[in-house]
Amino acid sequence: MTGPMDGAPDHKAGKGKDRPQGWLRFLKSMQFSFVLLFIIVAACVAGSVIPQGSPEAAYRQLYGAAWSKIITELNLDHVFTCWWFVLLTALLCVNLILCSVSRFPAVLKAWKASGRKSVGMWGSWITHLGMLLLIISFAAGQYTSREETVYGIAGSTQPLGGTGLSMTIDSFDVSLREDNTVEQYTAGLTVSDASGNSKSGTASVNHPFDAFGYSFYQDSMGWAVYVDIYKSGGQVKTDLICAGEYTFPNELPGLVLMFNKFYPDLARNEDGSYYSRTPLPDNPHALYSVYYDGSVLGMGLAAPGTSIECNEYSFVMRDPCEYTLIVAKHDPLSWLVGVSAFVLLAGLFISFYVRPWEKRRSQNAE
Repeated sequence: MTGPMDGAPDHKAGKGKDRPQGWLRFLKSMQFSFVLLFIIVAACVAGSVIPQGSPEAAYRQLYGAAWSKIITELNLDHVFTCWWFVLLTALLCVNLILCSVSRFPAVLKAWKASGRKSVGMWGSWITHLGMLLLIISFAAGQYTSREETVYGIAGSTQPLGGTGLSMTIDSFDVSLREDNTVEQYTAGLTVSDASGNSKSGTASVNHPFDAFGYSFYQDSMGWAVYVDIYKSGGQVKTDLICAGEYTFPNELPGLVLMFNKFYPDLARNEDGSYYSRTPLPDNPHALYSVYYDGSVLGMGLAAPGTSIECNEYSFVMRDPCEYTLIVAKHDPLSWLVGVSAFVLLAGLFISFYVRPWEKRRSQNAE
């Protein structure tokens, strides 16, 4: 039998050895990072435009059956937690790590050769490091951060999920401009822990209140009404519900009053549609629906104090009041995001300012 000539290269063996090296070069290549960044940015844009976490029916209503199917099939209804987005982010991290590790010895050698004077040559490497830290800090923040949403009227106390904290809404004020547009929402809050310690402050739009490691943000507001339920003329229940909520007699849960919308200052357009002239309760009316076992019995507009009759039961909505929605956030790694952003900006500054300046200085010296 004859074999390869002595000293001749074994091409098959060489290809086997080169294959892992080829994959490694591809994983750390700039072309691969550009492809990953393009897809990730496109996914982030889609996640910003398409409402996240909504029911499939909502997407069908917004985009139609065909696009709704595409959105759900591609997981665009929860982009930032779907498997392919996590995979792409992990691959980008691998790319940045390999690129940084492989380039570090050459950059270090060149820096030493310059007499440790050329800081600018570190710019690209520091930029890659900043991008990597930023991705890691955001990913870690998704698992370590916590967010709770509570709402209520002034004077109410709400538990803050399973944190052991409770929040009392001491006051809520809506400041209006002269043209009756909203200038600011401000909520006075008191947060207490299980030991009885408490801290008070105010939360307004873009000005959160910090207590016990949480930041309390003024998010939005709406209207609530008290509902008195009567049976054969005798009061059987009083409930406080916000717009979008419902109530029912305890002995007949199939009979439901839904509080759909509130018009503080009811007015009517020429086409017959309703709107509110001002945010002030000058002509308040509530849009309601009555259901029995899922079937609509009726709907309409009712002024406060108007009785809504349904056989032996009646509902009376009264005393409309504003409620506030507060978002409480706990993010122990927010500092790491700030550090990562600083490193990234420092790398860009060194790359685009310090490095060209050093080159010009070197040329002038020559």
